[in-house]
Amino acid sequence: MTNSRYEFSSTSLPLVDVSKSSGLCYLEHDGARLAFDFEPPSTGLQAKQLLLLVNGFARPRSDFRAFRKRIHAQMPHLATLALDNRGAGETEGGLEGLSVQRMALDAAYLAQVHAGQLQLSGYHILGISMGGMICQQWACEDSRVESLTLVSTTPGGDVRVWPQGVDPATAGNKSFEAWPHDHETMHKRMVRYFGPKFRRSSPLLIEMMVKNMVKSQTGPEAQSRGRAQYNATLGFDGTQCDIKIACPTLVLTGSDDEIIPSGNADALCRLVSQAKKVVFPDMGHLLLIEDPENFVAQVRSFLEGVSG
Repeated sequence: MTNSRYEFSSTSLPLVDVSKSSGLCYLEHDGARLAFDFEPPSTGLQAKQLLLLVNGFARPRSDFRAFRKRIHAQMPHLATLALDNRGAGETEGGLEGLSVQRMALDAAYLAQVHAGQLQLSGYHILGISMGGMICQQWACEDSRVESLTLVSTTPGGDVRVWPQGVDPATAGNKSFEAWPHDHETMHKRMVRYFGPKFRRSSPLLIEMMVKNMVKSQTGPEAQSRGRAQYNATLGFDGTQCDIKIACPTLVLTGSDDEIIPSGNADALCRLVSQAKKVVFPDMGHLLLIEDPENFVAQVRSFLEGVSG
């Protein structure tokens, strides 16, 4: 499947009627049935900004539920859109030949359709971890992206900073590691995603997430979907995309991220001309969970600044 068939431009979009109310929706695109939900502005208000949310490896759009509730309460003219990437949540099909670019085009398609119905000329995008890779690919190709928020992610390529003890020479060729089937092994794997402060303060919440992962990620279908996403990002190199990104960019990172170390945020800021870095002290990879109030505050301040 060649890249030539893909379009980040809205000029080639078919007319698609999408709901302007909240709730699960589906849209067929490029061999997949994309699951998403749209949250409109406060009742009676016109949308002034549209923010599209792209989650990380194996994670569903429902992770954004609390964030969206908070930011909508603080920004009444904001509309948000969240999707399940191919291989996650309730999105179906389209895994053959999966790539970061195909997932970026899914997100762009949804954003363009909704922006058209909201009579907005552009949109803002936020990506976490793998979602950040998707959004880098998207932002460098699509002139309608008005701002970019990158969370706990990497530019990849030769400038990628790997966790301590990982050999960069072999890391890019490592095979997919299936999710553990037992609670103890899953806990050892999952606890690395959190910073030391959260590990001390919220052990019960971590246990709840571990149980959820054992339940949701250990079936054969979940493993094959995870493998497809993993292979899509294996060897990701966004460095040439990043130097083309012209929109204001916010880079959020945890000082104690053991999955994608904070040195990757420094690399992103060297590549993206309008990038600003914010470090969350004592936090790990999952900033959305570990420090939700500060996360909302940073995103809100950024969006208000670029709208001015």
